[in-house]
Amino acid sequence: MALTQHRALIVPNSERSRELRMPHARPLHRKFATHAHRTACFVLSDEDRDAVAGGKDSDLAVGRLLINPLDFQCDSYGAVNGNHLKQDEIQRSWFWIPALSTFSFKEELVILPANVSSKCFTWEGWGTSLCWWANFAGGLQSSDRDCILDLLFDLDKGLGMNIARYNIGGGANPELNERLRPFGCMPGFKPGPTVAYDWSADSRQRTILLGARDRGATVFEAFSNSPPHWMTLSGSVTGNTRWGQDNLDPAYDVAFVDYLTEVVKHYQDQWNLHFESIAPFNEPVEGWWNINKEKTTAQEGCNFSISSMRRLIPKLKDALAHKKLQTKISAFDSWSQNTTRILLGMDEDVLAAIDRINVHTYVFHKSLENWAKRRQVREASESVGKKIWMSEYGPLNWHGEDIDVALGLGRHISLDLNELQASAWCYWQALEMPGSFWGLIQTSFTYDVEPKSLIITKQYYVLMQFTKWIRPGCHIFPVENFADSFLASADPAAKQVVLVFINASTTFKHFGFDVSLLAPWFKTDDKLEATLFRTSALENHERLPSLIFTFPSIMILVNSKSITTMVLSKLIS
Repeated sequence: MALTQHRALIVPNSERSRELRMPHARPLHRKFATHAHRTACFVLSDEDRDAVAGGKDSDLAVGRLLINPLDFQCDSYGAVNGNHLKQDEIQRSWFWIPALSTFSFKEELVILPANVSSKCFTWEGWGTSLCWWANFAGGLQSSDRDCILDLLFDLDKGLGMNIARYNIGGGANPELNERLRPFGCMPGFKPGPTVAYDWSADSRQRTILLGARDRGATVFEAFSNSPPHWMTLSGSVTGNTRWGQDNLDPAYDVAFVDYLTEVVKHYQDQWNLHFESIAPFNEPVEGWWNINKEKTTAQEGCNFSISSMRRLIPKLKDALAHKKLQTKISAFDSWSQNTTRILLGMDEDVLAAIDRINVHTYVFHKSLENWAKRRQVREASESVGKKIWMSEYGPLNWHGEDIDVALGLGRHISLDLNELQASAWCYWQALEMPGSFWGLIQTSFTYDVEPKSLIITKQYYVLMQFTKWIRPGCHIFPVENFADSFLASADPAAKQVVLVFINASTTFKHFGFDVSLLAPWFKTDDKLEATLFRTSALENHERLPSLIFTFPSIMILVNSKSITTMVLSKLIS
């Protein structure tokens, strides 16, 4: 398995080379995420730094090249470990050199509000949906498949996702040309009303599901995009003949909920895998599921009106109870803009049958985040006593440089946790084909070349800034101001505070913050060690030199167009 990433190469001045960029390929390493090849660190004099900033030809060799900057720790008061660089000096004078042309020395001071919400919520985890990529990846040779699973679900080797959303396929109509996208033909388990269940079906997605569990995933949700084709009005799993028209034949309501619950029960009995929740709808009122004969890459989808969902949910609840399944119902997996309207259309009995509200916070461009109506959805869900998951997201129609799209993902996550206050966050297609911004990892969806070559996208590393350090059980403290650029969390079990700073601007920003409300286990004047990780245009979750602060205040300089994660713990002397 070949992994392609981009690194910066600092060429010594004596070599008289101006080339500072070089692609780097290397095999997967168990500790690649925190022990990757690091860009060298220069300590530049003020005069030299001004020369570089001014675009003048500067002799970079006057700076002291630090082969391993992780050997250095700095505090506010003086030397640590024999190194006489103060905290302010390290943040102003040490640069991870990405490319001289990207340097910006404009600075802005941001004092974050100390009054973060005292009403914190408990984090449940990070995840991804498995269709359609798992229908492909499950058929790869074991070494390639294991590498992908490690990158996504193993905490030591990758992101450490703990949630997997399994798609219960409807199964395409063999008599129709459904024109489904590559590997979008998700196998169903029951081909017809009088045909027995085929439990050998969907083996590839199942392989990925069980592989995720083997690597530490603990939370599983089953979801449906469409009923089996023979239960639909059109005979197609891609929708009805008209936009916005329901496609489940009401005569098959009971058969549909029986199908969903039978799959859930089989996985529990046969594979000892418990689905914590089941989501029977996917974008039910958005109106775009229809048989489009001109579309060459269709997908399974089914419209459900509000009245249809109101009719179906109690039947699903009864089927779960009849089969003595502890699986809960999550709904409605609609775009967040439509979720409040759906909730207002549900009566009390239906709402009582629902355990959780799933939302998709897609926006058509990263500049349109307000369109997601996160606060409105949160207030509506709170009013009916339901917690929220952000169950599906991807960079829909986004454009720009890789780093800009990736930082847009970081801002989006921060808004989903601060404003929506979702207790879990799931990406849509973790693996995708090259040619767009979809996918944390990209590769060709073919079996003709093995081993596969993987492209690890910049979004992957931005997501890693969250997933490796904000773990299930952490407390999230929402902020109102700077909701798109700052995330505050605390881990009571590990006695740590995790702060994420997102700076998508071209200006360096000093962030100041008082952590006292987050960490009652720290005492006044405790020395806090800050372990830092950063992703930028040419850094991929790179570890930076540690900083030392005195509780309760911290101050950090965050580079332009970067995301930095700070893990605070008590300094052990």
